[in-house]
Amino acid sequence: MISFIASVVLLVQLANLANVLLHSGMGHGAGLDTFLADMHDPWQNFINSDLVMGLLFSLSWLIFRERGKRRVQTIAWVWMAAWWGNIVIAIYALKAAREAQGAWPVFFMGSHSPNASARTNRPAPLPLRLLCLGGVAVTLIYIAHGLLACAFATVPATGYLAGFLPIALSLALLGLPAQR
Repeated sequence: MISFIASVVLLVQLANLANVLLHSGMGHGAGLDTFLADMHDPWQNFINSDLVMGLLFSLSWLIFRERGKRRVQTIAWVWMAAWWGNIVIAIYALKAAREAQGAWPVFFMGSHSPNASARTNRPAPLPLRLLCLGGVAVTLIYIAHGLLACAFATVPATGYLAGFLPIALSLALLGLPAQR
């Protein structure tokens, strides 16, 4: 059930992201300026605060679950989720569900669960790892293209770097699993 819900969240958010890319683009700071634009409106401030608090709650679970793994991996997940929000939390939930194989304690606690075994530290299958490494190359090319297109203007350049570098790092970490 959790995989279904995470998949629905992921599909809806990817459709929303496609809409943003088609109709607005990333040339104005990858949404940060839009998020901050109506902070004077009490309702917008409440909604933004509610979304951020929910994200922080999800991030606390992610950080707890990642304890004892590569620190750079945890930082990459947190950085990416802080920037991209629930789309990343949905991807992480799918990853956790795959590792748990139906065991709820493993889903929530990861390798800290008494019945975790070695399945929580399995590397991704080779085709997925190769796809991730290809994604690193595509993401880095996209960043370079975006930086050149915006002529390194501060707000969009910050959006490209802060928004897409963690994606490249996370894909690299998935594509190149830790040595045992």
